[in-house]
Amino acid sequence: MSITHEFSFSFTTRDQFYAIVRFLNHECGKGNWTIKGKVLKGLKRNEQYRGYLTYAPAVTKVVVVPTEHAHVEAMIKFVHSDENVKNV
Repeated sequence: MSITHEFSFSFTTRDQFYAIVRFLNHECGKGNWTIKGKVLKGLKRNEQYRGYLTYAPAVTKVVVVPTEHAHVEAMIKFVHSDENVKNV
């Protein structure tokens, strides 16, 4: 049984989501990480209402990576975090 590292992240766009998926596949290896919940379903729902809102809604989910790749949390949050996010 491998030990994992969990952290929450607020996704704002599908492009951001796919960039993070590519990064996790590159750093941790395909199939060695997961995101708890359905990110794309929430992002697609938010995109329907984006024109009516004055803020960028976010979908907050928990990302699970192997402990030896815990450094990806800092890298993802530094590169992909958006300051104009409101969690819903």
